[in-house]
Amino acid sequence: MPSEIRRLMFHHSELYDAITHYGDQLGYRFPGVKIIAAKLASKAEYDFHTQKHFKTPLSQEYNINEMKNSVVVTFFDEGTFEHKYYNLPARFISESLIEYCLANKIPLPKNSKKKLDLTEFNVCLDIIMDDQAEVPGFELAAKRDSEPELE
Repeated sequence: MPSEIRRLMFHHSELYDAITHYGDQLGYRFPGVKIIAAKLASKAEYDFHTQKHFKTPLSQEYNINEMKNSVVVTFFDEGTFEHKYYNLPARFISESLIEYCLANKIPLPKNSKKKLDLTEFNVCLDIIMDDQAEVPGFELAAKRDSEPELE
């Protein structure tokens, strides 16, 4: 059975809206007036600096796989020119984006797998609709020796 993959790309302004709104719902406040960067944290940054205390209710309801990594989000305050860095669990970022989609009436199937990805200027939420296969990678599979050559 074929799989369907859908990618939602969020600009930093949308990520800011998602994180601050979801954080407000959970009782967390974030500084600054915009996000200027988001990057995947290293394993050491995840182990020692991630704010793992966030209690997030959407993980099981929306089929978010447990992620053992985090995202360093840089908030910027235009008034003071300060940068504030938050090392947030990837699960929190995913859930805030899902909450953003629900609030903005962007349809998301509950039973699909969700995967977080980062590009240089966007944070992406990949939705994989295939309940029998593992979450596929985005690289081409190596050609098997047993496959015939096409001429």
